[in-house]
Amino acid sequence: MRRYVINLTRLGDLLQTQPVIQGLVDQGDQVARGCLVNFAGAAGLLRGLEHVAALPGASLLAALDRDWRSGAAALEQWAEAQRRAFAPEAVLNLTPSLPARLLSRLLPDRGQPGGFSLDEHGFGRDGSPWATYMQAVSTSRGCSPFNLVDGFRRMAGVERTPPSYALRRPGEAERARARATLLTAARAAGENDPAGFAAFQLGASNDARRWPTASFAALGRILRERAGLVPVLTGSAGESPLARRYFAHGGPGLDFTGRTDLPELAALLTETRLLVTNDTGTMHLAAGLGVPLLALFLATAQPWDTGPYAEAQCCLEPRLDCHPCAFGVACPHDRACRFSITAEAVAALVLPRLASGRWHPDPAATAQARVWLTRRDESGFLDLTSLSGDETADRTVWVRLQRRFYRRLLDALAPSSSTRPADSAHPVAAEAALSVGRADRILAALDGADGLLHLAREQGRLLTVRPDGRGRQAFLATCERLGTLFSSSPDFVPLGLLWRSMLQDAAGDWTEMLRFFDVLRAELRGLATQIPRNS
Repeated sequence: MRRYVINLTRLGDLLQTQPVIQGLVDQGDQVARGCLVNFAGAAGLLRGLEHVAALPGASLLAALDRDWRSGAAALEQWAEAQRRAFAPEAVLNLTPSLPARLLSRLLPDRGQPGGFSLDEHGFGRDGSPWATYMQAVSTSRGCSPFNLVDGFRRMAGVERTPPSYALRRPGEAERARARATLLTAARAAGENDPAGFAAFQLGASNDARRWPTASFAALGRILRERAGLVPVLTGSAGESPLARRYFAHGGPGLDFTGRTDLPELAALLTETRLLVTNDTGTMHLAAGLGVPLLALFLATAQPWDTGPYAEAQCCLEPRLDCHPCAFGVACPHDRACRFSITAEAVAALVLPRLASGRWHPDPAATAQARVWLTRRDESGFLDLTSLSGDETADRTVWVRLQRRFYRRLLDALAPSSSTRPADSAHPVAAEAALSVGRADRILAALDGADGLLHLAREQGRLLTVRPDGRGRQAFLATCERLGTLFSSSPDFVPLGLLWRSMLQDAAGDWTEMLRFFDVLRAELRGLATQIPRNS
């Protein structure tokens, strides 16, 4: 099948579609992709593509601002060019924005587009429960147990192929040029005999998610003095002011901000011993190239959902109860998380990794940070294992319980599902238990949902036999109470959106709606039996 994949987001998300593309190719598809023009250079790093098209997003938005008719016509013209160039038979859209949903409808498809789309009336429509869920958790920090890439793979229907995140590595000629460029720059800076190079990505998508430049500078001095490594600063031209601050703080090294395109950056990274980074596109680039990395996740960032999709990579979070913080909420602690992890703590992890090739826990690091190592579970999903004794923490226990619950629920709700999925391996540590307050809160929500689901099912069953206005009003009121219960619970926010989306999709189909009630009630009851509670 000729399949067109749409992703109109940032560099990191774009690169992370590689496992989807590979999965589609492995099942015999020919794959094209559409992306924003400013990230078109990343397409050369993706393997398995037959066709790449760059959407001029800025010019289209400007056209829409001037005259929506001309803007819509320009988008249609772009879609027509794609139809001529690739003749897609199916569309998979991985971006939930309205422009991407609209584009998914403009390209031909055998039936409904996969992923995020629009229905015939112009309302949002999701191609699978996984799509709805992944959109819901993007704004709920405590309910994001799956890596984004695993969500992409389930939306694409390629979960039966082994997950593989391997970007196109630079050739020897490109690597040789990068090596020569680094050595020339090192000599010019007075570094005549470096033991190697360590890449630093100073920037992030938001300043709150950026480790301070002074901390990077201190780490640079440690790595230069104790390991003989020369730091190499990466990033866009817009991040050059961060490089200047780094050097003002006495950091050693070479400034390559704004001096590389994506292929050159890829070659440069492969010539470094490791990357120290914030949660950025550069992190995902390094992971796909097999470059060892340590990533810091601050403010709203957390490694469970946006961590590197590669095994044996090190992820740090501040050891603060408030982390990760919610989106759109002003920090009451003056962004304390940015300064809570010191350069010495990071060095205590990096230096043994450079010496032994493995990450080792260190008291200096684990006192300041939750330290995670990426791995795959038995189902192929990306998982984290704690190097800092955090497997028994409330957050970890709840994440692992959610992984099992949502995996079972979403697979069971898939349109093609006829049987209940088998349990996947996301074990909770044997000695782990939720605090009394957290367990009681979750169990109270589950008990309330069980009663309302039973009532909604009985009301729905009666309406199939004797439809009447009063009965319908009562049924709708019960459904609204359930949606509110889920949405207002900090532990079940994604279920609020999933609940409303599934009801909308099943509207008029009582058989499907009652099946949804039965599946959800059974899985919620199963979850209730799994809640480990401290006495």
